[in-house]
Order: sequence, then C-alpha cells, then structure tokens
Amino acid sequence: MTVTTEKMVAGGSCIARIDGKAVFVPLSLPGETLEIEITDAKKDYSFARVISVLEPSEHRVEPPCPLFGKCGGCSLQMADPEYQRKLRLSILKDTLFRAHVESETGIHIESGSPLEYRSRFQFHRTREGGIGLREGSSNTVVPIRDCPVAVPAIRKALADGSLAREARHRNAGDRFHVFGFEDRIWQEEGETACALPLCGKNVGFDVRGFFQSNIPMLERLLVAIQKGPAGLEGGFSGERLLDFYSGVGTFSAVAGEAFAETVLVEHNREALDLARKNLASRAGTALFCPVSAEDWHTRNESRLRYDSAIVDPPRQGIGKRALEWFSGSGIADIRSVSCDPVTFARDAAKLVASGFRLVDVALYDFYPQTHHIETLAFFTR
Repeated sequence: MTVTTEKMVAGGSCIARIDGKAVFVPLSLPGETLEIEITDAKKDYSFARVISVLEPSEHRVEPPCPLFGKCGGCSLQMADPEYQRKLRLSILKDTLFRAHVESETGIHIESGSPLEYRSRFQFHRTREGGIGLREGSSNTVVPIRDCPVAVPAIRKALADGSLAREARHRNAGDRFHVFGFEDRIWQEEGETACALPLCGKNVGFDVRGFFQSNIPMLERLLVAIQKGPAGLEGGFSGERLLDFYSGVGTFSAVAGEAFAETVLVEHNREALDLARKNLASRAGTALFCPVSAEDWHTRNESRLRYDSAIVDPPRQGIGKRALEWFSGSGIADIRSVSCDPVTFARDAAKLVASGFRLVDVALYDFYPQTHHIETLAFFTR
C-alpha cells in the first residue's frame, strides 16, 4: 500500500496513517511517499517496512555505509547530516511539548563529526571466523570489514582483519566488547582496563562496562556541566556535590574539584570500585555509596545538605522514589544528563511541578547517523 509520512518521532520512525490509524515506518523521512508492507498490526497502531521510495525527501542521500538497512547500528544514514540534526532536535522539542515542559532559553544543539566518532562497540563472532554486528530487530550477525562511524583505530583493525584474528584467539563467547581511542584498542578478555585523558584528568573504566562512545562530545559535555548556561545564577562550586548514578565517577573526577566534598551514588559495585581509583587523589573528600537510586533515601548521606547535583540516569530515567527525594530536597541546582527524550521529558515535568525551573536544555549529538538523543539540562529553584 502507498502512504505519505508525517513527522519523525522518538525511536526514529516516521508516522504515516491508513484510515486514521497510525503506522510507524522506520528508515523513512518526513514528507516521503512510500510503498510499504505492514509487519506488525496492533489494535491502535501498526509497524511497517519500506518496499520502495516513490517520492523521496529532498534530504535523502546515498548512505555512506553499504550495509545500511541491514546492519542494525544506524537508522538515519539516508538523510544528510544537517537534516539529521534537525530531525533529532524536532523529536526532542516535540517530546517536551507533549509533556508540557518548556525551557526558559529554548533548546540548542551541540554537534560534532558525523563519521569516525564511535569508540565503543559490542561485536559478535561469525561462524566463518569473522566478526560482525547484529542485524536490525534480529539475532542474525552481519559480517563487516568496515564501519564508517567507528574511530580510525577500529576501522583499521576491521579492514586488516586484526580485530577478527584477536577474537578467534581471545574471545570464547559469541559477543565481545571493544573500545578504541587514538591509536589504541582494548578488547574483552585481553587488556580490559581502559584509561583515557578527559579534560586533563585520567579516567579509567572496564571495556566490558558502560562508557560514553563519543569522546570528543563527552569532553564538550563535561566542560558545559561545569560552566553552566548564561543566565544561571551562581557558579558551580560549594561545600558538597551529589553525583547520582555516578558510574565510574567521570563527572566527579572532572567537575568535582570545585566542591569540598563529593558524594557518589551507584548500585554497581564494580563501577564504584573504579570510581574510587579515579578519585584516589581526593581521598577523604569523596564518599562512595553502593546503593540503588530507589533506596538512596534510606542512607544517612541522603540527609546531608547538597549545593549541586549531577544526575545521569539509565534509559529508564530517574526512579520514582529518587525523583520524590530530589523534589523534597533542598538542592537548588541540578545538572541532568539523559539518553532518552521520553523519560527525560517525564522527569523534567515532575521536577518543574515540584518547584524547579528548567533554565536550559541542550541536545548533545553523541550519535550521528542514528535517532539516539543525549541531553544536558539545567534545573534551578
């Protein structure tokens, strides 16, 4: 059947309509006329795949990767980079609008290179002895010898086969993690302890654990967290900083020196052990709390006074009890990082309803060629 797409929504699909019923069409752009096939019909909406593009968007381009549409790693390579940024920005604006949340200074975007930016991958071994990435919505592994979004060190190791050879000798399981930075590569079941210079600080993490994939954008985010937006009263300093969902302590290591004391909250004990190492030079001024966000209110440290908080929740957003604690706390300055626009908008609405002002929102373009959105927001009261 033939449809014309409307806007792009969170998740990266465009909406079309058949007899008033919403149809979500991935790998399409707004305003395109498409021949589609329904792949999954629900009561109130359906999912479809593109059979052919009858009338393409003026922003549709030839994808830089020949595996686009088969490999599940990218979803927007068919759009020119500038239009991709506009689409991600429109998704964030629309999500906040529907949550009835408005930034006092609007929403701006911080972007970087559209290719060769990604440092972190989870690869899979193939039966033929090569390596690959998962096909979209499938367990099928697509063999690859190049990836245009990978940093040069990983692209080189893919092209010359060294990454696959190391996987055959080293990795017993089907999947393994790889991290590349400058001319170095860390690979699971090999040298797993990574260390990177970030804003003049050395930050260590495990290749098997979570760490941001776009290092240049991460450094820009770290600088922005410390600087704050124009118009935000007061500086980023004080007696005590709360680093909530701290992970390996990246934010505390870089931004925490402006505070006399830093309290890190993280449920993952391995990550918190790494945070202790990353903040070893500040022994005595950093407190480490191995507790989940939902149980934070039971800790004695939750009763302390905090000047500022950095919050970086998982995709599910800030937990319900944690949000209640922030709403009732005396914290007047929250610097919030989010990797999901829907849960960010939900949490922002609750913080604003409890008396916070949403002063500024920035979209940090960590993942070009995809629909993924990272935001930095500043709340005050």
